[in-house]
Amino acid sequence: MEQSNPNLSTDFVKDMLAESPAKEPKAVVADRIPKLPKNVHWAVKAVVEPYPEDRQEVMALMSLPFLGMMGGDARFLYRNQEVHHLGFECCLVGEQSIGKSALTRMQNMLISKVIEADNETRQKSDEYADECIAAGDGKEKPKDPHYGTRIMMPSTTKAQLFQNLKNLKGKRAIITCPEIDSLNVANNWSRDGGANERLMFDTEVGGQDTKSHAGTSARVPMAVNLAMSGTPKAVKHHYKNAEDGLVTRVGFCSFPQDMDEEAEERARSKKNIETILMIQDILLSEAEGEVISIPQLKKQQLEWCAQQKTVSDASGNQSINTFRKRAAVMGFRAGCTLYLLDGKKLTRKTLEFAKWVSEYVLYFQLKYFGEQMNESIEENAQMMQVPVFARNANAWVFCQMREEFYYCNVEDAYTQMGLKATGYRTIVARWIKNGWVEKVDKDRFRKTELGLQICNQKMKVVS
Repeated sequence: MEQSNPNLSTDFVKDMLAESPAKEPKAVVADRIPKLPKNVHWAVKAVVEPYPEDRQEVMALMSLPFLGMMGGDARFLYRNQEVHHLGFECCLVGEQSIGKSALTRMQNMLISKVIEADNETRQKSDEYADECIAAGDGKEKPKDPHYGTRIMMPSTTKAQLFQNLKNLKGKRAIITCPEIDSLNVANNWSRDGGANERLMFDTEVGGQDTKSHAGTSARVPMAVNLAMSGTPKAVKHHYKNAEDGLVTRVGFCSFPQDMDEEAEERARSKKNIETILMIQDILLSEAEGEVISIPQLKKQQLEWCAQQKTVSDASGNQSINTFRKRAAVMGFRAGCTLYLLDGKKLTRKTLEFAKWVSEYVLYFQLKYFGEQMNESIEENAQMMQVPVFARNANAWVFCQMREEFYYCNVEDAYTQMGLKATGYRTIVARWIKNGWVEKVDKDRFRKTELGLQICNQKMKVVS
């Protein structure tokens, strides 16, 4: 069937070019938890089918590390000739006894064939260990077969991590950690200031060198996906520093506060299990080959990313600008995963899901770490003696406006700064939504008390 060419121009971009000033622009950063697309992709539907409706968004996101691990041999072309693997790091945040154990049941179903293969590998590894013991001291030991498993335990040490990845020879692995605070033990693979987790997201090379022959020396691609969960306090303790780049690489999620706790997870039907097994077969059969290019998906994600820059500038919320880039990447990789499942064909449902992933990830990153990220940005700017405000053109223009101003004044201010004035109507509409400005009549606006306070605060920073 011939693929249609979906129109990737969005309502938001149209609003920037031609919206009437009396209209409110379409919000890009969600004001509430983004809902899954109504007509969701068949694979996502199969994954979330057993779960109550108010938990399906969480489980859809948390499935990505498992799906990405199975399809991890595929590579995709993104911006600036970057080659991306299907690396995902997701974390479910929730209080005790709220249902985080669903993550373990999801693992048992979604990667059942990997679990089966790993069990056979572990049995062979035990047999090899028994042969070594039976050989005794002073006798020639059997040759090490270098077995590797794709599912690693949270308690894995650094040496075990690097040795296992070395044995896997580039195959992608996964670590599922139902309680994130269990990583806070000596010599754990994660006790390195987040370095390994950052490398895992981008499948960058990591490793260690040892002088001892008994130790593990390795230089390997950190091809590992992470599926974690924990209480808010435990998650905050693990991700202590918003500035180190780790939180921008994680897709956080949590069940809604008004979740129906009495609703139960249903048993999967025979048809559903068959679909899940088919998903595994398709992804596990993917062999590393040529880098795959999906121009329409890349275009959509980069446009979405650019839209968030406009929102960040208009609102003065610099954390949006920081989080948006990797949120777009996670959506791109999610779309790539569904692209494989559809026989390497791009569908509108794949595009919709990819954008949903980006919006959902950005929402929770801002919710949990937005304020901390903004504080970090301000501190860095002060150290560099470059006020954040001075680098935010839209906020700067806002403070150049008189207490009452017109559209033409905004346009003139942009022109004087040597910037394009396209989209200034949308910027003013965003000021109104933020409560900085109120509309007097068709083309005239007045700063609110909040808007005046913001200007005073910003000007003090500059001075």
